[in-house]
Order: sequence, then structure tokens, then C-alpha cells
Amino acid sequence: MNIRGVIQLDSFVKNQDRLSSMATVVLLGVSAWVAGALIWKPIESQSVAQWSPTLVSGSVSKDSGLNLAELQNSHLFGRYQSQAPVAKKPVVTEAPKSRLSVILVGVVTSTEPDKNLAVVASRGQQATYGIGETLEGTRAKVVQVLYDRIIVDNSGRNETVMLEGLKYTKDPQPQPKAKSVKADVSVDKLEEIRAVIRKDAKQIFQYVRMSQIKRDGDVIGYRLTPGKEKELFESVGLQSGDIATQINGQDLSNPAAMGEIFKNMSQLTELNLTVERDGQPYEIYIEL
Repeated sequence: MNIRGVIQLDSFVKNQDRLSSMATVVLLGVSAWVAGALIWKPIESQSVAQWSPTLVSGSVSKDSGLNLAELQNSHLFGRYQSQAPVAKKPVVTEAPKSRLSVILVGVVTSTEPDKNLAVVASRGQQATYGIGETLEGTRAKVVQVLYDRIIVDNSGRNETVMLEGLKYTKDPQPQPKAKSVKADVSVDKLEEIRAVIRKDAKQIFQYVRMSQIKRDGDVIGYRLTPGKEKELFESVGLQSGDIATQINGQDLSNPAAMGEIFKNMSQLTELNLTVERDGQPYEIYIEL
């Protein structure tokens, strides 16, 4: 072996040591990576998966826990019920004139017929009755209160009690459209006014005003208007502007008639007025 060969062999030996060291390092690195993979793989498999929102489609599954049809039919706020129109009760027409010893002094009408009131005098006592109430001293029960009469059930038979001063007719008199009667007329107030009039009959003219009216120069009667309090005026069926042509049978076209009436007022227990309204005569009764 020559010198060059010795040098090359020595160089190979040195390089072999270096290559062995590098190979050892690489093998150690690969071994460490494999060992790490074997250790961490089971742990990673148990980790919680990242949350992502679930897309909800517009339709509801048939298997959904919420049954919308059942919910809609449960009527949480109650069932809607349309209000049926209130049917008007027919007016009783088959009711002959009653023979009861009572006097229908007046009526107080309301926009609700079931709340109408009747002022009835019986055995010297005056009282107010509503629908379904029994007249004092009788077995007759009030069935209807109309503008010119009341219908009572007397032992199962319908009978008519006319407003005092009016003649009996089979068909009720229609209430004039111009009539203005408040439903809240106080019965107590009426009693108070009547108590004043009973003490002094002339006080009636404080509640019913009368002014002479002429036609073609001649007196035809007296125009009636409410006085300081209109409860009595309205309760007996008077209307502002009515023209009184007679009082207790006395013709008011006679200028001396009112003088006679005033003179005898203290002896009167009632006033029967004939009034003209829209060209038609009406009978009005006022108890003093």
C-alpha cells in the first residue's frame, strides 16, 4: 500500500465516524417522534370536538316534541264567541183593560225597555215598580212598561193598566220621536217634588211653566216648558213646547178658566191635561 492509499483510508475512517453520529441523531429523532405519537394519540381521541351551530330548516319535523296543532287548538286565551244581536221582546197586545183598583200615575222610560219604571198608586199609596215586580195589594206582576200603559200578569192573564186620563186602546200608542226622557230620572227626586206639591198644590207651576199662546188673536191654550227641575215634567210624559188646551175638563181658550183653576187648586188632587203636540191631542195625568 502506497502513501496515497493510507491517506484515503484514514479519511474514510474519520468520515465514517461522522456519518455514524449523524445517523444516530436521526434515528433518535425518529424514535422520539414515534414514541410521542404513540403516547398522545389516545389523549387526542378523548378531547371534545369543536362546537358548531346546527342549521335549522324552515319546516318543523313531524317527530318534534312541540305539537303546534295541539297548541293552536288549546285556546289559551279562551274561545272567541261573536255577540248575538239582542232580540227585542214583542209587545203584548192581547191584554184587555184591567179591573184592578190601581192608578198608573206615570212612567219613566229608558233606552233599555227592561229598565222602564212605572209609578202606580194603590190604596192611597204611590210606589215605583220595575219589570217583574208585584203591585202592592195585588197579585199582579208588571210584565211590560210602555209609553202609555203597563201590562201586568194577573193570575196568569195579561191585562192592561192605562196611564190615567187615557182611553183604553188595544194597540199601544207609539212613543213620539221627539220625546226626551233620561234613563237616570231619580225616583227619590220625584218623591221629593211630589211631597212639596202635596203641601201646596200651586207649587206644581214651579215645575211646569205655562205661558199663554194665541193664534189669530185668540187664546188657544198655554205652552208648557220645564220649570226649575224637569224630573216631574219628563216623568209624566210632557214635552217642552206642548200646548195645554184643557185642564180637568176646563177649556183654556176661555181666559177666565185659569182663574178658576187657581182658585180651586188647594182642593184638587190631580190634574188631567189635554195637550196638543204635532197637531195630535194627548192626555197627561199628574197626581198632586
